[in-house]
Amino acid sequence: MPLKCNTSHCHPEDNECQAGHHSLSVCPHLIRSEGATEAGGPNTVGAELDGRRVSWTGSAMGLTDLEPLSARSRILLVGLVGMENAGKTTFLALLFSFLRRGQTIPGYRFAGSNTLPGWELIAGFLTFRDGSNQVSFPPHTSRNAGRVPGLLHLALKDVSGHLIDVVFTDAPGEWFNEWRNNQKADAAVGAEWIHQHGDGFLLFADCEELAGPNRGTARMEIQMLADRLGTNLGKRPLGLVWAKSDVENVRPALREKIQGYIQAIGPQRYREFAISVKQDEQQHWHKQVLETVSWLIDTIRHEPGEPLPLIPSANTDDLFLLRRSVSS
Repeated sequence: MPLKCNTSHCHPEDNECQAGHHSLSVCPHLIRSEGATEAGGPNTVGAELDGRRVSWTGSAMGLTDLEPLSARSRILLVGLVGMENAGKTTFLALLFSFLRRGQTIPGYRFAGSNTLPGWELIAGFLTFRDGSNQVSFPPHTSRNAGRVPGLLHLALKDVSGHLIDVVFTDAPGEWFNEWRNNQKADAAVGAEWIHQHGDGFLLFADCEELAGPNRGTARMEIQMLADRLGTNLGKRPLGLVWAKSDVENVRPALREKIQGYIQAIGPQRYREFAISVKQDEQQHWHKQVLETVSWLIDTIRHEPGEPLPLIPSANTDDLFLLRRSVSS
């Protein structure tokens, strides 16, 4: 039986104690049950963490997990919005796969992550295993999978060396299905939270659905989600991602109608990208995955048309201010 706690947002099953106890056995808020253990295994009741406890588990984050991260910088929250199977999780898997292979987001370099196992969990499905060239798509993100909303973290450094913490939402499409129909629905709380707190958004259009027999329904769903996102959008950037772009565009007029509809909503900072798990040297689908993130971060951080601020060089002989050591 898993450990439980009377304190909200406390997760003793992950050796996390919001009261700060290194040993969960001394926490007065812990709900003790017969057979329950601190680490989830036998004979571990009362085990001390001896300073090994950290404020994250490496898995996808929940809201409470953002607190220690927000202490060092302002977090940029990127909301991935779309129906189920639209390609949101696959986009994240592609992004991390490219970073893992040493590719870079234009203008930024990888500087760490608090959710590496969470990234690996989804990117592993796009990785060759045991000499086999068989890969599969990441599984559907269940609304009951782990802590929700699922948040994946990247620490990046820009060309000036400034650290930027970016968090991507990995939320189930069912949230947005409820949200597009009723913004105040109980099942739409997660999607509404993403809309309220997101610094920028990527709206996913499933090209496979738009080319299939249910293309009319798919178009309506995308347009309804665009309407929701457009409410109080302000200067927050909105990117339209044509996912599964390797699927032949048999209805170009349909896509043009979607483009015109979203542009009529009037997002102040808007751009479109075409991506696919398949590579095409002419279409640059893989490259656009990285460019999407670069555009979002740049647009969130800077007002349109404003040049990047110049950082004045230090002009002092004070060794302490220059942070230089005295050489012998």
